[in-house]
Amino acid sequence: MALALITVAVLTLLGLCLYSLNASRKSRDLSVGQMVAEQALERLVYEADTNPTSPLWIQNNQTVPYQQQQVVLEPSVFNVTVFVSNVVDSAGPGGQFISGSRLKRLESLVVWQDAQAGKAGYGQLRIRATRLVHEP
Repeated sequence: MALALITVAVLTLLGLCLYSLNASRKSRDLSVGQMVAEQALERLVYEADTNPTSPLWIQNNQTVPYQQQQVVLEPSVFNVTVFVSNVVDSAGPGGQFISGSRLKRLESLVVWQDAQAGKAGYGQLRIRATRLVHEP
């Protein structure tokens, strides 16, 4: 009887350790995905801040992707989609803010699956990041 109780306790502890290890690994993978999403936005923000004729200032439809790319960080492949939309100031004339500048909302969606990397059970992972950028 005591041996059965000890066996159940040991198996329970082993299961908890494996669950904790898996959760830690998934958390680390989500952090990498967040970094990929933030990097994609940073590149576009830099481009928009330094180039007033950037195509970013022309795009205004969030339903159509502004940019799509794949980022490979071995062993994972991240599919990055960036959407751009206008931020409208309902109080200002013509949707412009008091300063006269336009404001754009950038949103990156990163989707990846790590089953091929030996991390089965995660399914498809998704991360979103957003930024606002003003017209130079």
